[in-house]
Amino acid sequence: MTGTEVAWARHPNGRWIVGDAGNQPSVVAVPPVLVRRRPDVTLDGGRVGMLDYRAASLRGIGHLETGKPRQDSYVVTVTRDDHWLVGCVADGVSDGRMSHRAADLACEKLAAELIDGLAAGPDADLEALDWTAGVAGVNAAIHREFLHTAKVEEAALADVRALMSTTAVAFAVATQADADGTHRAVIASLAGDSAALILDGDGWRPVTAVKGDGEEVASNAVRPLPREVEPEPVTLTLRPGDVLAVITDGIGDPMGSGGGVVGRFLAEQWAEPPDTIEFANQVGFYRKTFMDDRTVIAVWVAPEPT
Repeated sequence: MTGTEVAWARHPNGRWIVGDAGNQPSVVAVPPVLVRRRPDVTLDGGRVGMLDYRAASLRGIGHLETGKPRQDSYVVTVTRDDHWLVGCVADGVSDGRMSHRAADLACEKLAAELIDGLAAGPDADLEALDWTAGVAGVNAAIHREFLHTAKVEEAALADVRALMSTTAVAFAVATQADADGTHRAVIASLAGDSAALILDGDGWRPVTAVKGDGEEVASNAVRPLPREVEPEPVTLTLRPGDVLAVITDGIGDPMGSGGGVVGRFLAEQWAEPPDTIEFANQVGFYRKTFMDDRTVIAVWVAPEPT
């Protein structure tokens, strides 16, 4: 903020405004006509080991006013021994009327594959995780769902993607620290433009490629699942006090690499784990031109004792 400029404030209806809200506060929600039982908002939050997490997925302003369902999805869970927090976010591609199901399937299959791959608990080898098998499982699940929905026995991959396709980024973080106080983690952006960033004492830094850089209009070109992918997972360590945010482009487009007003807003709000309901409100801020669904899983590593 400079001078008397207020970069973010509460709207009278309780939502946050970051910058210019445009006409977003006046949008009246139209019920989703295709998927009446799909909720507009899903939330989770909790603590496991030395980690706090919050997760939220919101139907975007654009879908609220057109009657499209929320096409984003997420899964956040823990391994059977509680040693690993596992998550995935996915963004169904807007043109496909069943892409919300593709996003659901991607998160379900990738989280299940990670849980199996981390069965060794503290001794799990993050470099040995079989991401290719996870992608193959997602592709197969989406293909089966298409055949069932279309009531056909065979289908070309291009036809499947036209009806249901999705981005995906998945991760795992150790819930307990190693001897040096850090937490092992792995993240893989498997398709499209969902991303991951870390907030530390120096601000946000991207872990995966970030779509756009907070521009007013960002490119919407993606290469979604189902397709053949050569995963390039990133292994890293999180330090006490770090925050990992795994996001779809509904957050990624206005946030960019985190240095702009949206990044500063979220850094201030997420200095500590917020109440789960308030976390969803923070994710649902108004900002002119940015109207897509928004999904975030945020993970806080417990700070060092003082």
